[in-house]
Amino acid sequence: MGDISLDMSEIYRSMGYGSEPDPQMIATVEALLVRFNPITKPRFRFIESTIDGLSPKGIIMKGLSGAEKYILFVATAGMEFQEEINSLMQEGDIVNNYAADLIGSEIAEATVRECVKAVQATYPSLGVSNPYSPGYCGWNITEQQVIFERFRQDNCGIILNDSCLMYPIKSVSGIIAVGAAVEKREYGCAICGRKDCYKNKLKNECK
Repeated sequence: MGDISLDMSEIYRSMGYGSEPDPQMIATVEALLVRFNPITKPRFRFIESTIDGLSPKGIIMKGLSGAEKYILFVATAGMEFQEEINSLMQEGDIVNNYAADLIGSEIAEATVRECVKAVQATYPSLGVSNPYSPGYCGWNITEQQVIFERFRQDNCGIILNDSCLMYPIKSVSGIIAVGAAVEKREYGCAICGRKDCYKNKLKNECK
C-alpha cells in the first residue's frame, strides 16, 4: 500500500473494541491486510482553489478560519482495492466483508493524512488546517459536485454519481485551509453533541 500508515487502533475502535481486540478478529484483519497490500494503490490530488460555491457550516468554518488559501482535495483507496472488495463480497464471508469495509475506510483516511502532509510540504511557512469533507457537520454532501467540477477529469479516477456517492466507495473529497493564522484545531467530534453522528456514537460506546 505504498507509504501510507494505517491506524490499526482506529480500525478496531470502529468495530466497537474499547481495548484489546478479539484474537480471532485480529487474525482476520491481518490476513486481509496480507491480501490487500500487494494490489492496493491509494492516491490523492489537491489543487489551490476558491471557496466560491461551497458553504461549509459552523464547526467546519471555525476549523478553516484564518485561511489565506483554500486547498481542495480528492483521495481514494483506489479502483484496485475496490475490485478486490467486489471479489471478496462474492465469497460470501460476512465477517471478512465487515472487516474489509473498515480497513478500506482507514486506507482512505490514511491517504487523506498523506495528502495533508503533502500540502504542508508545499506551504512550509504557513499553517495547515485539518481536512473537512461534505456530508459532515451540516455541510451538504451535494457540494461534492462543486469540488469535482474543479478537478475536471484529473480526479484520481473517482466517479461521482447523481446521488453524490463516490466510486471507488472508499474515497474522500474535501477542503483544507492554508494561512499564517491557520491553526490545526481539535476536530469538532470532540465538542459536537449531535446524536445522529456515528462518530459520536462510537465515542460513547468505547468509553
